[in-house]
Amino acid sequence: MSKTPLSSPIFIADEKGFFKQHGLNIQLIREDGGVKCFNELMAGNVDFATTSESVVMFNSFYRTDFTVLASFVESDNDVKLLSLSPQRFDDLAAISGAKVGIVKSSASEFFFDSLLMLYHQQDAQIERVYLKPNQMINALQQKEVDLISAWEPLPYQLVDESPTASQVISTKGLYNLSFNLVGLKNHSISVKDKQSILQALSDAVNFINEKPEDSQLIISQLLNIDKIQLSYLWRDYSFRLTLSNTLVSSLQLQSQWAIDRLLVPKDNRIDIRQILDRQLFESAMNEHMDEHQ
Repeated sequence: MSKTPLSSPIFIADEKGFFKQHGLNIQLIREDGGVKCFNELMAGNVDFATTSESVVMFNSFYRTDFTVLASFVESDNDVKLLSLSPQRFDDLAAISGAKVGIVKSSASEFFFDSLLMLYHQQDAQIERVYLKPNQMINALQQKEVDLISAWEPLPYQLVDESPTASQVISTKGLYNLSFNLVGLKNHSISVKDKQSILQALSDAVNFINEKPEDSQLIISQLLNIDKIQLSYLWRDYSFRLTLSNTLVSSLQLQSQWAIDRLLVPKDNRIDIRQILDRQLFESAMNEHMDEHQ
């Protein structure tokens, strides 16, 4: 699981005992970002992973042995473009010639390209510097890059360490990032246990929405994020357990972008619905509803 407040439903399900209530013994392994989480899943080191829909999309061009069990949160302000001298790029017209730190094949890259398109800067000569999430802040501070496209809590950590750092431009509403639970298709984990995981996450999402203050306190302690800063981020989060057509549409849009940018082999494109386990999701939610009636 990724070390971000987006993973809150998983943390809450563990901390409040929802996994145990559903007969599960879950071990949480924290990683930096969804790309690393997905790679750990594919390496067989974990049974499930949290990741953004961008990582799901990129990998769908190379393999179909994984499945999306559910989305559990969305944010329209989680990924940000940051600089130590934001005034230099305040209208993005001056971005030509800049070095930009990006996490390859992730929400970081899709978000950055979306921003360029919105401001008609797709043809600007930019040097993309591909970094791991834990290299982002240092690369900016050491002036190895001029800007970074990064997700929370990295922007918060950067501003905390470097007071001159700020968003280059307000991007709230530009890109709706979703965080998803992903597993392997042919796996020894039973259908019943998968359903139980989704039911525990449903309980966690309900808890988060009913008790936001309690939830934020738990997450701020677990991730060592200032409570005030977390409550500021929290306003952008929509916690819901879904597997909807909105996710399909987002994946299709991003797939076309990746093909247009020549980032993926277009002949490998699949019907995105092949990697969404709707049957599992619906059966888990129906059974959960019956239990609570």
